[in-house]
Amino acid sequence: KAEMATHVADDHWTIEIRLPVTQDENDPLHQIIGRKPTQSLPWHINICRQRIRDDGSEYSALSPTGTAGFHEPMKFAHFYDGRSHQFDYDPSVTDFARSFSAAAQQRKAEPFLALADSQAKITDFQKSAALEQAARYDRENAPAIIERIPLEAVRKTAQMQYLFANQQAAEVVAQFAEEDLADWPFWKRGDGYHLRGRAYFIMKEAKKADADLTAALEWTSEPRTRDAINLALGQNREHNLRDDDAALAAYQAIVEDRPQIGHSDGLTALQGIARILTRQGRYDDAIAVLNRANPDKLQGTWRERILGSIEAVNQARKERP
Repeated sequence: KAEMATHVADDHWTIEIRLPVTQDENDPLHQIIGRKPTQSLPWHINICRQRIRDDGSEYSALSPTGTAGFHEPMKFAHFYDGRSHQFDYDPSVTDFARSFSAAAQQRKAEPFLALADSQAKITDFQKSAALEQAARYDRENAPAIIERIPLEAVRKTAQMQYLFANQQAAEVVAQFAEEDLADWPFWKRGDGYHLRGRAYFIMKEAKKADADLTAALEWTSEPRTRDAINLALGQNREHNLRDDDAALAAYQAIVEDRPQIGHSDGLTALQGIARILTRQGRYDDAIAVLNRANPDKLQGTWRERILGSIEAVNQARKERP
């Protein structure tokens, strides 16, 4: 019987597990009979997390196994009491997760295709993920690769990505406007709403774009992807819906609470915030926002863009009635 305590701070979870170890065999149902783990004689453990939803199940593990299950002894973590120690491992032991990561570093279709076609037992989920990546890197053969994706939601997502790569936003809308994305697996809905929302934005179907992009945020947790969604939301609200207040909220969601802003979505958001503040006559606030980009330390195109935005604010100040 393990006692567990959970602490939450700044969106990070800390879990403490107390395992009562004893040599007394009189109460075996409530304590662990044996010895405490040490560096020389560690325990080998894995902990599986199962989140059961109304429309599916989500699984994760302390030590990811790269398989459909979590009980893979060669992937178990070492659990012991003592100073930090790096244990030896067998380099021949591999799995889908390791192979997928290695393929991603090569940024080519071939390793993903090899992974999808490997003799190793992989799930439809894993095969779909590998083929989706292969289609992104091999645009010429993408249609044939996409057809091989076994999971429908992943196959349709890859098709949308392919159409975007060929600048066919109108075709994304034509093919997927009637798609009920709420019926997709929960782990793929965010991608579907994001891609279709971007297509609606490009086609200036502003209300549909706002609805899809807002839904995409609900089903997306990866920070950089959320930045991209919020940026599209802000641009759609600013340029298509002409709703500066709503656009400002989307832009600020990208840059708030960040001491340093260096990635393109963040810098573009700063420009959007400055434009809105300038239209409101808040010129000093607009300059302060743009200075968060540290233009003196920027190089290349972004230095020119931020300095150009600062010049635009100053020019608007001079021309004010």
